[in-house]
Amino acid sequence: MKRYAFVTGCDHGLGLTLAEQLVHRGYTVAACRIDEQEKQIDALAERWPGQVIILPLDISSDGSVRKAAAELPFPGLDLLINNAGILGHMDDGPDDALDFELMQKVINVNAVGTLRVTAALLPLLEKGNGKTVVNISSEAGSITDCERVGWFGYCMSKAANNMQGALIHNTLRKMGGRVFQIHPGHVATYMRGHLDTTARITPDISAAGILKTVLDVDHETEERPLYLDYQGNRLPW
Repeated sequence: MKRYAFVTGCDHGLGLTLAEQLVHRGYTVAACRIDEQEKQIDALAERWPGQVIILPLDISSDGSVRKAAAELPFPGLDLLINNAGILGHMDDGPDDALDFELMQKVINVNAVGTLRVTAALLPLLEKGNGKTVVNISSEAGSITDCERVGWFGYCMSKAANNMQGALIHNTLRKMGGRVFQIHPGHVATYMRGHLDTTARITPDISAAGILKTVLDVDHETEERPLYLDYQGNRLPW
């Protein structure tokens, strides 16, 4: 039986690694990228012809999401991984001149953008066997464990990401599906515009942990989505 997955933010880093590891697991993967100059996905598609489909996708754009959903040649969708996201300012605080326009952009991508993609692909998820949505969230979205005094856009966006995931879960679980909200850990990626050398977790380690947690562990379907880290540990909402 063929299995189909859709992964956003596959230009490099975690998204690209998730797509590659899913291919090794036997999935046919729609790997989405924003920047056409990023060629690592092309190399993956050349190694796995017919098993990797490259789609341009800007999750901040209604039109881009609709176009990607319309062009997706899958009969159904077993697994959707909403990985794409941006950071915004990390060192802002309430006493600073806050960049509200940037905050809106971060929220539009990290929270509303994730919902755009899931909503557009919901008809295909209904036809899939897995009916599983994985939203790459963050421990920064936890209200219970909030100790920061800034980084407003990112923290608020991930809290909103958690809420939209809970709302989608209420629909999917009635169909036999579910949503996972996953904190990937502090991963060495390029989200800061350069390779984050302070991170100790590689994309390979994070992706392997995420897929093991989601695909290999037998979770009971609960009323709420599971909010976990990449190792499967529960996080407080």
